Amino acid sequence: MSMLLMTGQLLNVFRTPVGINKEGKEFGGKEKIQILGSETLQNGETQNKLIDLSCHDVASFEPHLGKQVTFPVGVLASGKSVVFYVPKGATPDASALLDMAATKSSVGLFGG
Repeated sequence: MSMLLMTGQLLNVFRTPVGINKEGKEFGGKEKIQILGSETLQNGETQNKLIDLSCHDVASFEPHLGKQVTFPVGVLASGKSVVFYVPKGATPDASALLDMAATKSSVGLFGG
Protein backbone atom coordinates (compact mmCIF):
# COMPACT_ATOMS: atom_id res chain seq x y z
CA MET A 1 0.00 0.00 0.00
CA SER A 2 1.26 3.45 -0.91
CA MET A 3 1.85 6.07 1.74
CA LEU A 4 0.79 8.93 -0.56
CA LEU A 5 -2.43 9.12 -2.52
CA MET A 6 -3.52 11.75 -5.02
CA THR A 7 -7.17 12.57 -5.69
CA GLY A 8 -8.48 14.69 -8.54
CA GLN A 9 -10.37 14.73 -11.83
CA LEU A 10 -8.69 12.81 -14.65
CA LEU A 11 -8.73 15.32 -17.51
CA ASN A 12 -6.47 13.75 -20.12
CA VAL A 13 -4.32 10.76 -21.08
CA PHE A 14 -1.60 11.42 -23.67
CA ARG A 15 1.80 10.44 -25.08
CA THR A 16 4.56 13.05 -25.33
CA PRO A 17 6.00 13.76 -28.81
CA VAL A 18 9.04 11.78 -29.93
CA GLY A 19 12.14 13.65 -31.12
CA ILE A 20 15.85 13.20 -31.81
CA ASN A 21 18.47 15.04 -29.73
CA LYS A 22 21.84 16.43 -30.95
CA GLU A 23 23.52 13.07 -30.29
CA GLY A 24 20.97 11.31 -32.51
CA LYS A 25 19.20 9.61 -29.61
CA GLU A 26 15.42 9.41 -29.47
CA PHE A 27 13.58 11.10 -26.59
CA GLY A 28 9.96 11.52 -25.55
CA GLY A 29 7.13 9.12 -26.24
CA LYS A 30 6.27 8.83 -22.54
CA GLU A 31 2.69 8.17 -21.48
CA LYS A 32 1.22 10.71 -19.07
CA ILE A 33 -2.01 11.60 -17.33
CA GLN A 34 -3.33 15.03 -16.35
CA ILE A 35 -5.11 15.47 -13.02
CA LEU A 36 -7.04 18.55 -11.92
CA GLY A 37 -7.13 18.80 -8.16
CA SER A 38 -7.50 21.37 -5.45
CA GLU A 39 -5.24 22.37 -2.60
CA THR A 40 -6.35 24.27 0.49
CA LEU A 41 -4.05 27.21 1.16
CA GLN A 42 -2.96 28.45 4.60
CA ASN A 43 -5.55 31.25 4.47
CA GLY A 44 -8.37 28.77 3.81
CA GLU A 45 -8.71 29.62 0.11
CA THR A 46 -8.72 26.83 -2.48
CA GLN A 47 -6.29 26.73 -5.40
CA ASN A 48 -6.88 24.44 -8.39
CA LYS A 49 -3.81 22.78 -9.87
CA LEU A 50 -3.25 20.83 -13.07
CA ILE A 51 -0.62 18.13 -12.59
CA ASP A 52 1.03 16.04 -15.35
CA LEU A 53 2.22 12.63 -14.14
CA SER A 54 4.25 9.96 -15.93
CA CYS A 55 2.30 6.72 -15.99
CA HIS A 56 3.34 3.23 -17.12
CA ASP A 57 -0.21 1.89 -17.53
CA VAL A 58 -2.49 4.61 -18.94
CA ALA A 59 -4.94 1.92 -20.09
CA SER A 60 -6.09 1.44 -16.48
CA PHE A 61 -6.83 5.19 -16.24
CA GLU A 62 -8.57 5.72 -19.62
CA PRO A 63 -11.99 4.34 -18.52
CA HIS A 64 -12.02 7.01 -15.79
CA LEU A 65 -11.59 10.07 -18.05
CA GLY A 66 -13.59 12.99 -16.67
CA LYS A 67 -14.11 11.27 -13.31
CA GLN A 68 -12.64 11.72 -9.84
CA VAL A 69 -9.84 9.21 -9.25
CA THR A 70 -7.63 8.32 -6.31
CA PHE A 71 -4.31 6.57 -6.89
CA PRO A 72 -0.88 6.06 -5.28
CA VAL A 73 1.90 8.47 -6.24
CA GLY A 74 5.64 8.58 -5.93
CA VAL A 75 7.49 11.85 -5.33
CA LEU A 76 10.92 13.07 -6.47
CA ALA A 77 12.74 16.29 -5.66
CA SER A 78 14.05 18.06 -8.76
CA GLY A 79 15.88 21.23 -7.78
CA LYS A 80 13.36 23.38 -5.93
CA SER A 81 10.40 21.54 -7.47
CA VAL A 82 8.56 18.38 -6.54
CA VAL A 83 7.73 15.87 -9.30
CA PHE A 84 4.90 13.37 -8.91
CA TYR A 85 4.66 10.10 -10.85
CA VAL A 86 2.40 7.05 -10.92
CA PRO A 87 4.42 4.01 -9.71
CA LYS A 88 4.49 0.85 -11.85
CA GLY A 89 1.45 -1.31 -11.17
CA ALA A 90 -0.56 1.53 -9.58
CA THR A 91 -4.18 1.90 -10.71
CA PRO A 92 -7.04 4.25 -9.86
CA ASP A 93 -8.91 3.10 -6.77
CA ALA A 94 -12.68 3.64 -6.96
CA SER A 95 -13.18 1.99 -3.55
CA ALA A 96 -11.10 4.73 -1.89
CA LEU A 97 -13.53 7.34 -3.21
CA LEU A 98 -16.48 5.32 -1.98
CA ASP A 99 -14.89 5.04 1.46
CA MET A 100 -14.31 8.81 1.56
CA ALA A 101 -17.91 9.49 0.54
CA ALA A 102 -19.17 7.13 3.24
CA THR A 103 -17.15 8.91 5.93
CA LYS A 104 -17.85 12.32 4.35
CA SER A 105 -14.18 13.21 4.60
CA SER A 106 -12.83 15.91 2.35
CA VAL A 107 -9.63 15.02 0.58
CA GLY A 108 -7.84 17.39 -1.78
CA LEU A 109 -5.14 16.92 -4.35
CA PHE A 110 -2.59 15.63 -1.88
CA GLY A 111 -5.00 13.74 0.36
CA GLY A 112 -4.71 10.22 1.54
